[in-house]
Formats: sequence, structure tokens, C-alpha cells
Amino acid sequence: MIGRSLKTLTTGSYQNEVKERIREAIITGELQPGQRIVETKLARIFGTSQVPVREALRGLEEEGLVRSVLYKGTYVADFVLKEIYHIFLLRTQIEMTVLELVLPTLTEEHIGQLEVIVEQMRNVEGDADYLVQSELDVRFHGRILEWSQVETYVRIWHMLSGHVRRFISLMHPTYFTENHDTVVRQHEELIAVLKSRNFAQVKEAFTDHVMLLWRENGEAWLTGGDT
Repeated sequence: MIGRSLKTLTTGSYQNEVKERIREAIITGELQPGQRIVETKLARIFGTSQVPVREALRGLEEEGLVRSVLYKGTYVADFVLKEIYHIFLLRTQIEMTVLELVLPTLTEEHIGQLEVIVEQMRNVEGDADYLVQSELDVRFHGRILEWSQVETYVRIWHMLSGHVRRFISLMHPTYFTENHDTVVRQHEELIAVLKSRNFAQVKEAFTDHVMLLWRENGEAWLTGGDT
């Protein structure tokens, strides 16, 4: 089934747009783990040549979202919970490093940017397209990463965020809709602790937030085998 991610391009920025469309299709589960990706088919869907599709797949392989098998083709990367767990641990370490960097220079303008994102979270209605909520969640944390002005962290964060959103999509697709008010409140609390400028409190709050689902379900997920 071809969904909203895989459709004819409407702009001329083929390579970047093709990559983001395929990336989104993998994150949302429109392209399933282990599914073969046929360049000619995607090129036909997007209304472009195979070149931007091939380049996009190379970039996604660097992110770990697709894998190439010699003489067989390109496939959506398998979904391995042990790997995802360590991605969350790495994400936590990077966020803590960045928070320590940005906290001393945090301004009201910075806080305002986060409050705008939380307000957008609050205004998502109905089934909310949990995809919208997950994107806003990633945007909230990604904005803080951007303030570090350390390109390495920003680049790694972009790669990790795809796996984080894919994890939510495949493991708990109704999480954001079932817990809408709680998610909004959690991010309001993160903003409140940022205002304290107390790094120990900020570190504890953000670590608890990022690792929440793993604290609640991690043992069962990791001992129950990979999906």
C-alpha cells in the first residue's frame, strides 16, 4: 500500500526529498523491516530517475535504516530491540552533554521556542496522527541539540531520531494518542526544570523522560527476543 510518504514529488529538490520520503516510510512502518526496496519502483512512484533514489538509499544505509546485500538488493533494516536500547542510551549521553553545554547560556528566547512546540503538541487533536506527535517530540529535543552549535551532535541526533521514532511506531503506535495529556505535561515539566538552571535536576529529569518506556518495559522487551 502506497501511503503519504511514497508519492510523486512536488518540488525539484529530488535527492533530499526522496531521502526524507523513504526515511519517513521506514519510520512509520509503511516500509516494513526486511522489505526489499526496488529502486525502479520508487523512481516510478516519485516520478524521477533512479539516481536520486540510489543516492537517498546510500544516505539511509549510513543512518542504519536500510541495508544492502550484494547481488540481492537493498532492504529495510531489521528491527533489533537490543540495538534500539543502546541507541536510547547513546541518545541520553548526547543530550546530557549538550544540556551541560547550553544550560549556562539558556535564554528566555530559547525557552519560548520550546513552549511553542509544547503548545503545538497540546493542539494536536483526535487520533492525532501520533506521527505528528512523535515528530514534535523529536523536534523539542532536537531544538536543544541545535543550540549547542556542535554539528557532530546535531548530525548524530538526526540519525538517532529516525530510530527513536521508528521504535515508537513499531512498538507502541498508540502511545502519543493514549497519553496525549501526559506527554504534554512531561514536556512542560522539562521546560520548568530547564528554567531552574540546575544541571543535576535537569540531567535527572531528561534521563528519566528519555528512558521512560525502557524503565517500564525494557526487561520484557529485551528478554522476550527481538521483533
